[in-house]
Amino acid sequence: MTKGRIAKEVLLWAVTIFLALVCLRSGLTKLPGDGFWVRDFQRWGYPGWFRLAVGVAELASFALLLIPRLASFGAGLFAVVMAGAIYTHATHNESSRLPFNFLLLTLALLVLYARRRSLTKKSATAPGRI
Repeated sequence: MTKGRIAKEVLLWAVTIFLALVCLRSGLTKLPGDGFWVRDFQRWGYPGWFRLAVGVAELASFALLLIPRLASFGAGLFAVVMAGAIYTHATHNESSRLPFNFLLLTLALLVLYARRRSLTKKSATAPGRI
């Protein structure tokens, strides 16, 4: 591997780990039945189960992002969550939250693109085995 290629891989892992940690923190804070997320989701007009679904999706993204073969799926799932967050904040006059959401969406799409080959690679293991 060349130095340039190593640097790109290190940068990709740094971005991936950053996204994974954001997913972990955000997902864990959405699961308890109290706190600001409960109030926010109610204020936005979403049912209680939707907050839990978003939290579980973020935790799934966290786990998937840390497995190179599955990182593109984690990034794609998190990109969908971020698209929903952007829509929600944009339609509820919460423009101060948009820049960070757009940054996270951009980083998720970057990881999805960078790890896209894992979507088409055939596994060297037998079907059904990891």
